[in-house]
Amino acid sequence: MLRVSGDAFATYWVRREAIKTLRQLDDRTLRDIGISRCQIETAVAGNFDLELVRIR
Repeated sequence: MLRVSGDAFATYWVRREAIKTLRQLDDRTLRDIGISRCQIETAVAGNFDLELVRIR
């Protein structure tokens, strides 16, 4: 039980750091990697469907 809680906390912490890092990028860089600012949390959570992204 403790290990599961520890793993969940570690996953949470890694995702928060990824979100923080992506938020520091400018909009052009985000666009270059295929996401917009409003999609950062969804992309980090893994719920981002790249098939729906339109490359401009």
